[in-house]
Amino acid sequence: MRDYIYILNLTPKYRDQAAWGDKENKTLEDHYARLERQRKRGAVKYVGKTDLPLTNENNFGMVVFEAENDTMAELFAQADPAVMAGIMTVRCLPFKQHL
Repeated sequence: MRDYIYILNLTPKYRDQAAWGDKENKTLEDHYARLERQRKRGAVKYVGKTDLPLTNENNFGMVVFEAENDTMAELFAQADPAVMAGIMTVRCLPFKQHL
């Protein structure tokens, strides 16, 4: 097992609050619920996001998690409900904590 990080960015459409409806809000609830379940299992170590306005293109979220290998890590990141719904894009990278 090793650590990975996945970085989430809102797709441009969802930087506009007007694009958010019940369906998108439900997807975001599913996104958080999945992360919480995986945290309780021990797979997810840390979750956070920048404290910037929704409209800011530098806004992003991140998940530090554990996976068996690069393929499993990528599959885990791609399975995020917000990514699957096209609300967010994801990049998955190996991660090494130093402090």
